[in-house]
Amino acid sequence: MKRHIAFLNIPAAGHVTPTLGVVEELVKRGHKVSYLAAGPVAERIASTGAEIIPYTSALDPRTIAPTGAQDWLARVLLGAVREAAATAPVLEAHFGDDLPDCLVYDISMQFLGRVMSRKLGIPGIQLYPVLASHQYFSQAHDTAEGLFGDLTRELRTFADTHGLHDTPLDELMSDAPRNISFMPREFQTDAGSFPDDQYTFVGIPLRESDLQGTWRPTNNNPVVLISLGTTFNTQPEFFAMCAKAFEGLPWHVVIAAGPGVDLEAVGELPPNAEIHSWLTLQAVLEHAGAFVCHGGAGSTMNALYAGVPLVSVPHNGDEEMIAARTAELKLGRVLTPHDITADTLRAAVQDVATDTTIQTNVRTMRHAMHEAGGAPRAADTILNHLTTTP
Repeated sequence: MKRHIAFLNIPAAGHVTPTLGVVEELVKRGHKVSYLAAGPVAERIASTGAEIIPYTSALDPRTIAPTGAQDWLARVLLGAVREAAATAPVLEAHFGDDLPDCLVYDISMQFLGRVMSRKLGIPGIQLYPVLASHQYFSQAHDTAEGLFGDLTRELRTFADTHGLHDTPLDELMSDAPRNISFMPREFQTDAGSFPDDQYTFVGIPLRESDLQGTWRPTNNNPVVLISLGTTFNTQPEFFAMCAKAFEGLPWHVVIAAGPGVDLEAVGELPPNAEIHSWLTLQAVLEHAGAFVCHGGAGSTMNALYAGVPLVSVPHNGDEEMIAARTAELKLGRVLTPHDITADTLRAAVQDVATDTTIQTNVRTMRHAMHEAGGAPRAADTILNHLTTTP
């Protein structure tokens, strides 16, 4: 039976990218997928075969939770409810009387997904591209009571506007009956508190194109891949420091700078380093001995899928939590942006590449990643939920 499944997401690469393999899998199986999309990511989403629902986003991932902000979580949640209120009319106008069979919404679109699924009377499934947590709202309250008050008032207004006067806020702040995490259960903190009948941990849902990069090593030296993702990556001085840290050493440095970085500003690189605006990360990771990254969920999962130890340099709250988890599981090391130098970076990379405990743990997690099920299991979870939901 052909189904229509609508995806709701913000225009941030770290949130969109893990959904693309799932969308592609659903389309391949003959289902219709529509996808709320804004900005440059719309083209990537359309490449999966999904129908684009265009909208204009008011969110700027670079500024909503600035580096070092203690109230980052409250800022993110308040931004989410405001984005939901602005976007709901666009969504309803697009669907009209032709409603989808299911709303699949990213955690960043949780309020839009929860309110619309109740108003429209269709099932909702929540996606976690980050660590799942039962404590997001209590943490937001503890770190920013004033902002949290704004959040609850605006969420109440949003729900009431759409006819949910009798729906308690606690219900709108609770996870969906079915949630999909883009991490393996073995990586999840306090994994036993997330029951199988409500949470499915599928690992990283790679697309076929994610495994078909053209990069190949030119010598037998170990490779260290450097990337800061796509949000806080405009740091040419950081990339220059990383390259110089390995100058004259038997390491080959590959820098994936990402969009917005002026490669000329990085300066002249030593002979054993190369820099690119864009690379298929998985193609490099298959040959890498270490991955220096920002601790983002996608980059971390990319590394663990390839069995590569991490040196994480996190810049905000989500990244800090994921980086801390890699350290806790002894899958790598964590350095702070303020304390990192060429010496500390070089020492950390050499450490993770030779530490036998880290190497063993990374191999074990790689096995867990490959067994988690990826895009096919995520698609199965969505479709099975539709057959079992009244």
